[in-house]
Amino acid sequence: MTKATRQAGGSAPALSVDKIVEHALELAEREGPGALTMRRLGSRLGVDATAVYRHFRDKDELVLALGDRTIARAHASLVDLGEHDDWRHVLRRIAEANWEQCQAYPAVYSLMFARVTGGPGERSMVELIMSTLAKLGLSQEKTALLYRLFVDTVLSLCGMNATARTLPPDILEKDTTAWSRVYAVLPHEGYPAIRGHADALVSVTGEQIYRASVESTIAYIAAQV
Repeated sequence: MTKATRQAGGSAPALSVDKIVEHALELAEREGPGALTMRRLGSRLGVDATAVYRHFRDKDELVLALGDRTIARAHASLVDLGEHDDWRHVLRRIAEANWEQCQAYPAVYSLMFARVTGGPGERSMVELIMSTLAKLGLSQEKTALLYRLFVDTVLSLCGMNATARTLPPDILEKDTTAWSRVYAVLPHEGYPAIRGHADALVSVTGEQIYRASVESTIAYIAAQV
């Protein structure tokens, strides 16, 4: 056993899946997704990286666990929802909970928004959404499609926002100012529509896009009923 695997008293620090996940969340959000390595995580925990591998087969398994933890937290914030709540209200609350998590953990969301974790947090969220949509009385095929439509809309926009926030500051600045630096100064001749809407384009926020997309998806679902 190396010095890195011992605490001051000479005993190996107790490790658990929960402890590893919490430290990994903090590491990724503090130093960026690129800092999330088994070696860095082991150093943060005061153990050799091999100790982490006893709980997670590889980094990908760890990333999925981190993603599932954020989904579990989103689901936990919905405990006040009732069985008879309007389905639109339930979907809006789910969308809001996911947005809050992607704002809190952008580094983790950038790594896992396109993945399927298969974990307990995700299973609980899938059941909540599916049971909400199943009450609409549509066919199983239509219900499954609407589930994917809603979830993919939520996760893709959350993931895009989160990924942008993990960019290096200078690159993020270049992207966020593109509408004012590039499009707002295009000549009227050749680009009249862009110049005519330049100020409005600059003012649009990611959250506005997200909320409008969620409402559009809900409206589409309502049209199927």
